[in-house]
Order: sequence, then structure tokens, then C-alpha cells
Amino acid sequence: MTKQTLLTAQGERIAIVAGLRTPFVQRDTGFKSSYATDLGTMVTNELLSRTAIERTHIEQLVFGQVIQQPDIPNPAREIALALNMPTLQAYTLSSSCLSGLQALVNVAGSIVSGSISAGIAGGTDSISNAPLSISPRVIYKFKQIFKAPTLEDKYRLFRQFSWRDLKPHGVNLKDYMTQLSVADISERMAQQHHISRAEQDEYARQSHLKAQNAWKLGLLKNDVMPSFPRPYSDFVVSDTLVSAAVRPSYYERFSPLPDKNYATVTEANMPKPVDGAAAVLLMREKQAKTLGLIPLGYIKSYAITGNDIWQNMFMGATLASSLALERAKLTLQEMDYIDIHETSAAQMLVNMQLFASTEFAKNQLNRTACLGEIDPAKLNHLGGSIAFGNPRAATSLRILIQSLHALKRRGGGLSLVASSGLGGLGAAMVLESE
Repeated sequence: MTKQTLLTAQGERIAIVAGLRTPFVQRDTGFKSSYATDLGTMVTNELLSRTAIERTHIEQLVFGQVIQQPDIPNPAREIALALNMPTLQAYTLSSSCLSGLQALVNVAGSIVSGSISAGIAGGTDSISNAPLSISPRVIYKFKQIFKAPTLEDKYRLFRQFSWRDLKPHGVNLKDYMTQLSVADISERMAQQHHISRAEQDEYARQSHLKAQNAWKLGLLKNDVMPSFPRPYSDFVVSDTLVSAAVRPSYYERFSPLPDKNYATVTEANMPKPVDGAAAVLLMREKQAKTLGLIPLGYIKSYAITGNDIWQNMFMGATLASSLALERAKLTLQEMDYIDIHETSAAQMLVNMQLFASTEFAKNQLNRTACLGEIDPAKLNHLGGSIAFGNPRAATSLRILIQSLHALKRRGGGLSLVASSGLGGLGAAMVLESE
């Protein structure tokens, strides 16, 4: 495989100038009155204000969203309009938990091609304001009632309804093709790879412990903006972490989610759906330096992958990491930090096995040797999605922002960020900071 070259025609690197996110908060709490579009507008506005550049420099806005509002089909465009940037090219995409990274890749591609010099990639989701719906079968029945020629016919058709028919349905957080939830898929992977509940609970506890320590030490203050959601009567300054989750006894109270005697996946060893948004500013390297901006880092390589959905659906982080490292001509051992989205504790523990499996490398990665053992000290060292929660479209940008700020604090280096997603998707990126 040839080395991936992420340079403009003039030989400039793609600079990640700045990154910012809102706090990630539990549903129906701090952001309960804010749609995903509001959260995206809030974080993009703050990112631009902190960077202090003329908004005319921004030529493209790409946002990811997974939980979509039917009446807001293109949140990115609404964000651009809300920020008084009506001439800005803006579009929205959806790609499960790697939506944020996909948005970033799209903007980076536009810069490499010479189409733009600067753009913003973001992700935003609100589980609090997820839409309700009724089944297509019920909609068809209503259409038949409206078309019925007489009141008698309409009444006869209406009597065919049951209370169950009229019950609204919340957003479906399952994989569409398999109709498996994240818990179901995680349980399958745990059973296949012999991951115990005790291992999962301890992994989750460590994620919470790292996140709470990171907040106590002030290591996330540059990542997270104080937020003033509508109606502006309150403010949110930090993630709503579960303080009790650092104690082993916390995990004993939860029953397995899959209804099986041997099940191991619980609500406590998975991330909660939460509300949140994130945004990242990208530029040509020369333009950033001309404007007096000091980049957080640069993109060395990336990979977006697909994989089988019936076996190990959440192995995408390993597949994409293999490609991203190979394209950068780097090894796992050369990474200073490794930040991977925690779809669940089971998913993480399985992927850690796959990283170190020579058999998997030969059969799935077309490699003669495995990627290597992941150093626990480098992995999600400031906490992961199990602790912070998972606003699906923003979560992969959280890990990127977190990783780049960490590299900057240590004086530079290399990091690998990666994510798996429903639908058998994977994304990974190798970042460098100076």
C-alpha cells in the first residue's frame, strides 16, 4: 500500500487549528430545551469567537447528526444561517458514532483538493429532543380513513385501530439490518471472546476514574465550553459524570440488558446516550500561520472502513486503525496516546484482543503480524465514552479534541484516534502535534 499523502498541491499539511465541545449531559437535564441544531450553533459560535478570525475565512461547514429531526433535514445549513453566514456551503451527514470524524475527513478532503482553504467539521445530537413517530402501517390506515367515501366507512375503519397502534415510538437506536441493539451486539462479542462481566465492570470503572480525575485536575477546561442553553436561565459547565461509578459496589446493582441467564452487558458498562455537540476548525497550514494561529495538530492519515455486521460488528476500530497506521507508515508502539470510542466495555476489551491477535491480523487485516498490545497507560488516559456519555454524532470529535489537547500539553507527539459504529463501520486517524 502506498503512503497516504494529505497535502495540498502546494505541499501544505491540513492543520487542525482548534477544537471545542459542549459538556456532555444526561438526557432531559441541562440541554433539555435545546435541539441538536441549537447545540451545534452554540459550539460553532464559541469556536469562532475563541479563534478570533474573520468568519469570511470559513468556506465550508459539515456537521454530523445521527438522531435527526424530520423538520430540520440539514442542521448544518441552519447553523450557518443562525451565525449570519448565509453564503457558507453547509451540509449534514450521518454515519453512526463516527459521524464527527467523517465530517472532518470531508472538510479535509475539500482542503486537499483546493476547493476551500478553511472549514469547520462538527457533530451534534440531542437524545432529549429525539422525535416520536408512528408506524407506517398506522399511517396507511389513516390515509384509508381520509379516502373513505362515507362517514360510516370512516367509522368502520377507525374501529380497527387498537391502543397499541396509536402508541408513539421513540428513536430506534438499533442496527437497522440486524435489529440488534448496542447491548445485544456487545453481548455477542463478549460471549464469543470470553469477556466476563467482572472484566467489563472493571474497565468501565477505570474509564469513570480517569474522567473524574481529568476534571479534578483541570485537564479538560480547554476542551469544554461553559454553555448557556435556551432559555438562558441556567448554564452547564461540565459533563454530568456519575460520581458513584468509581466504586466497585456501584456495578452490582445493575442487571444484564440482554434477557439471558448468562448475559454480562449492563447499563453500567456501556455509555449512556446524552446531549452534546463538538466542532473543529481546519485550515491549510500556511493560511493558519499567516493568520497567526498555532494549530493543535495535523492529520497524518485516516481510514474509513466497513465490515461484516453478523460477526463482531464493532471491530471497525481495529480494521480502520490498521489501515490508518499503515498509510502513515507508523506502528502502534510509536503512538504517544491511543483514544478509542468506547461503544461498550465488551467492545473495547474485544478490540484490545484483536489488536494483539496474530490470527486476526492474518485473516482480517492482511498483515503478517498483529498491530500489537495496547499499552493501558496510553489508552483513553483521560477517560472514555462510558464515563462521558455518547452523543453519537459528536463522540468521535470528543476523542480527537481530547487527544490533540493532551499531545499539546506534553509538547507534541503522535496519537491514534478510532471509533466503531452500528452498521459495521469503523474510522481511525493518526494525528501529530508539534
